[in-house]
Amino acid sequence: MAERDIKGSWKGKARGVSKSSSPMIGAVYEGRNKFFGGTVIGILVEMFDQNDEAILKTKENKLISVDKNSLKILKV
Repeated sequence: MAERDIKGSWKGKARGVSKSSSPMIGAVYEGRNKFFGGTVIGILVEMFDQNDEAILKTKENKLISVDKNSLKILKV
C-alpha cells in the first residue's frame, strides 16, 4: 500500500481555506484615485463591477473613488 501525506487533514480531506481573489470589504487597501491619479490609502467600503470602480474611506472620513484593478492590500 502506498504511503499518503495526511498531515493537516481529517479523514483524508484537506482542511485548508481557499484564498479569495476578489477584494474584501473592510480591509485596508491602497489604490490609484480614479479622477486625479494620486495614491489613496483607506478601508474598502464598496465595489462596482460595471465600471471597475471601488470606494475607499480614508482616515479623514472622505470617500474616494479608485480603480478596482489598482487595489493592493496593505499588511499590518
